[in-house]
Parts: sequence; C-alpha cells; structure tokens
Amino acid sequence: MEYVVKTLMETVTSLTQPQAVNIMMEAHTSGLALVITCAQEHAEFYCETLKNRGLSSTIEPDE
Repeated sequence: MEYVVKTLMETVTSLTQPQAVNIMMEAHTSGLALVITCAQEHAEFYCETLKNRGLSSTIEPDE
C-alpha cells in the first residue's frame, strides 16, 4: 500500500500524502477511485505514468 501512495504522489505532484492515502483506501475498498479531474492532456500523462508503474488507470470524461 505504501507503493501506491508513493506512486500517486510522485505522479500527481499536487496530491498530499493524506489525499493519496484516501485515494488508495477508496480504490482498495470499492475497487476504484477518482484521482484527479484535469485537462485531457494531463489526464493522459497521469494515466500512462500510473500504468507504467503497475497501477490500473483509466480516463473518463468529466460530467
């Protein structure tokens, strides 16, 4: 679990440790979690970086 928190914080540098822990716990308990809402270009970068580091990640449109 520490790896997930560290990876989230290194990928999305605006996340604080408590935010990253909350995201990790949400994903752990419910199977998915919203990491960030941002521009498509940034979302693609974050998604690919998380995938390259072994985490599941998808992009969904903001509604």
